[in-house]
Amino acid sequence: MDNKIIGITGAFGSGKSTAAAFFELRGFKKIILSRFLEDEARNRGIKEITRKVLQDIGNEWREKYGVSVLADKVLAKSYSKNFDKVVADGIRNVGEIEKLRNSHSFTLVAILSDRKTRFERLEKLRRRENLTWELFEKLDIRDAGDGERETGLQVDKCISMADYVIENNGSKEEFNKKLKVFLETHGK
Repeated sequence: MDNKIIGITGAFGSGKSTAAAFFELRGFKKIILSRFLEDEARNRGIKEITRKVLQDIGNEWREKYGVSVLADKVLAKSYSKNFDKVVADGIRNVGEIEKLRNSHSFTLVAILSDRKTRFERLEKLRRRENLTWELFEKLDIRDAGDGERETGLQVDKCISMADYVIENNGSKEEFNKKLKVFLETHGK
């Protein structure tokens, strides 16, 4: 099966989920990489699933099963469900990109937003933990890859490998216009 995969990378709060939802509404099947980690956390009996918990499990899995483990799960799910168009939300390691690039028609999109904008979005969203600026900075630095090993988080490296970069510091309408332009030129 020759399927089309759009991968989305970027720091948390940048708009990856919004972009994935945009593509999903246009016929792509959405696979959220962190969902595999959330399921594992629940299987372990972890009640409070925070970003740190997900970061730790992701690093542990990449150490144990290889740096492409989450991409392997995306591919397995897309094959088992016969998905022909997939959006993979939340790529955070170079190994995931390399696996997807070698497997299919793959385009990596990086979503960029400044730190203040991302913090304000996350503060309103309150999806995981109650973020303070200090906690946000600590998690953000780790997520970017600062001090991380090859099996760790590498968002900055992933962004540098993107085929297409979309800035998301404005309104949702502006962001949707940029996503539409991308889809019309690169996503068919």
